[in-house]
Amino acid sequence: MISIVIRNKNEAKALESVLSILHKVYFEDIDEIIVVDNNSTDQSVEIAKKFNCKIVPIEKFTYGKAINLGIESAKNDLVLLLSSHAVPVGESFFKNSKKMFISNPSLAALRYINSYSNYTRAFENNFEIKDGLNYGLMAACAMINKKVWEKYKFNQILIASEDKEWSDRVIKSGLKIMDFNETFFYFIKRDEKGSLTRWKIETIAHYQLHGLKYSSLIKIIFSFFYKIGFQLPKEYFKRLIYEIRLFTTKITLRKKINSKWQQ
Repeated sequence: MISIVIRNKNEAKALESVLSILHKVYFEDIDEIIVVDNNSTDQSVEIAKKFNCKIVPIEKFTYGKAINLGIESAKNDLVLLLSSHAVPVGESFFKNSKKMFISNPSLAALRYINSYSNYTRAFENNFEIKDGLNYGLMAACAMINKKVWEKYKFNQILIASEDKEWSDRVIKSGLKIMDFNETFFYFIKRDEKGSLTRWKIETIAHYQLHGLKYSSLIKIIFSFFYKIGFQLPKEYFKRLIYEIRLFTTKITLRKKINSKWQQ
C-alpha cells in the first residue's frame, strides 16, 4: 500500500476536495493519509479528522521540514507527496507507480508529467531526469522511496526548491529519479500578493541553489523603466487593437445572425 503526505495551512476547502477524491477514487490503493498542518486556524484539522487522516503538527515551518515529518510518520515504503491543491489523475495512477518501484527497488522517486514541455524533455532523456536542480521533483505531486529518503533527508533550511535540491543530491549519488507517464491537476489560485510572495521565495531559493548573484541596482532600475516605458504601452496597444477587432466582428455577426433569423 501507499502513504500520502499533504502539507497544509488554512486550505480547508481545497483539502476537503482532495481528500474526497482520494477516498472515493483511490481507496484500494492507499491506506494512510498524513496531513502535516502548520497551525491552521480554519477547519483544516477538523476536515482531516473527518477523513481519518493522521495529523502531524509543525510549528517552525519550512517545506523541507514538513516533508521530512510527513515521511517519517509514514508506515509504508512508498510515499506520495501531495499539495492540498493537487489531485492524481487516472484510475491506474497508484498501481502503475507502484509497479515502477517494484521493478526497480533502487528507484529514488517519480516525477509526474504535467505539461507538454515536461513530456518532450522526458522523451528526449528516455524518461530519466538528468538535471535535478532545474527539472527535479515537484513536491506538489511526487512519489518517494522511503528507504532512499532515510539516507537522503530533505533540506530543512531552504525556504523553497527543497524538492530540486533533494533531486540534485540523489541523482549525484548515483540513484535515479524518473519522469512518469501519469499526471495530476494543480488547481491553486493565488491573488497578486500571494503570487508575489511565492515568486520572492522561489527566486531566493533559485539563486541560493545555483550560487548566483542577484542583478545590480542599475540593471533593476533599467528593467523597471523599460517595462513601464516600453513593454506595458506595447501590451496596452496590442490589447486595444484586439478589442477593436473583436468589436467590429461582433457588429458583423449581429447583422448576419439577425438577418438570418428574420428571413
